[in-house]
Amino acid sequence: MEWKAAATIFQRESPFSWIFVVTATISDVAVLAGVGIGTVSRVLNNSEQVRPDTRAKVMSAIEQLGYTPLRASKKRSRQEGGYVGVLVHFFEGPSAYERLRGIVRQLQPHGFEVVLDIVDSPEKARRRLMELPGNRELDGCIIMSLPLRGDEGERLSHARFPTVLVDAAHPALPSVTIDDRSGGRMATQYLVDLGHERIAFVGEPHRNPFGFIASKSREEGFLTVMADSGLDVPGSMLKHGAHLRSAGRQMALELFSNADPPTAIVAASDLQAVGVLEAARDAGRTVPGDLSVIGFDDIDLASFVGLSTIRQPLEWSGIRGAEVLLQAMQAGDRPTPFNETLQLELIVRTTSGGAHVRRRS
Repeated sequence: MEWKAAATIFQRESPFSWIFVVTATISDVAVLAGVGIGTVSRVLNNSEQVRPDTRAKVMSAIEQLGYTPLRASKKRSRQEGGYVGVLVHFFEGPSAYERLRGIVRQLQPHGFEVVLDIVDSPEKARRRLMELPGNRELDGCIIMSLPLRGDEGERLSHARFPTVLVDAAHPALPSVTIDDRSGGRMATQYLVDLGHERIAFVGEPHRNPFGFIASKSREEGFLTVMADSGLDVPGSMLKHGAHLRSAGRQMALELFSNADPPTAIVAASDLQAVGVLEAARDAGRTVPGDLSVIGFDDIDLASFVGLSTIRQPLEWSGIRGAEVLLQAMQAGDRPTPFNETLQLELIVRTTSGGAHVRRRS
């Protein structure tokens, strides 16, 4: 299994310069040798599929950095820290950075090095989850934003190291989550209270390879409030697309083409909400005069563009998940399964306001 040092990734791909790692990693070796991580791994495993000159460059980099393969490193006591694996389904989104920042912030002072395994397909995720319980390199594991099947959670609950879920839940493991339906209700009720009746929803497809349900749950909260308020939601007012700004923009443009377009839009994520704002600008619709927009997450970009949103405690969820794991590792025991639901907060900024009679396109 290939694990990457989270701190090293943060140094190269994010502005969080305060996060660092003291020990060299396989990624560092690859960069110094000018090869891929897979090549370094093959050298470490004495593969014959590596050219002699390439092998020499890799070995030279290992020597210069003083790199010790994780699987061969000396086992440290709990007082000296150890290795915590973080399994995550992707690493492009701002939410993942925030949660990981919280995890590192909580574990690093206790001497634990955080290492990442990023899965980019459901097949890879299933394979990693099968391999994890037998891993002898890790002292603990956090699985972030990755839904588990029943048997996967049960296997992890009997692993030799404790496992905690963040932004995911399973009855056999401790987890730190939010109530997505409640968040969807909160966003929608706010717009209804402002007098909006033609409210649309943009989110992600219900069926997806990884089995994510956050957007679907937020949509269910939206629909509940609309129904309770006696407000109709035609199918044309529900749009689904990728977790991208470009998808949010395209969905909003489709909504604007309706005979009676919405006066407000609830987005299942801030990224999609920013796309909605871009579409409104391109279509000549003023915000919040012609259109109110509310997102979900409260990533850093949200405050920059003045986006009203539902704030979930992203960094704190990482801190709290790591805190639960740390307590279990220090006690040398598996934590009792539970689900801790963190509080959501409505953040009102400049993209939302009272409903007005819209001009027809």
